[in-house]
Amino acid sequence: MSKKTAIRVLAITMMLAVCALSTQAVGHWHDNPYEEAHCQICHIGHAAVPQPALQAEMQAPVPVARFAPTEESPRSLRSERIFRIPRAPPA
Repeated sequence: MSKKTAIRVLAITMMLAVCALSTQAVGHWHDNPYEEAHCQICHIGHAAVPQPALQAEMQAPVPVARFAPTEESPRSLRSERIFRIPRAPPA
């Protein structure tokens, strides 16, 4: 058997299995609520399907205009006096 034929047979077998399982899951019912509460097929059928997480979008950088002063401001240095109270060395 060639590889192509084997893949086709496997694909058909998988499709039939999915159809059989879905038909069985849809077509069954329970006579009392106790059986429905403990049925694995009902639990799987009512389970929430996980949704894919939202992806963050990256935006292109936007050029920003900067403010540039037209006049150069005079820069001057002035001394600041900070008064500190001396304390005694630790004992």
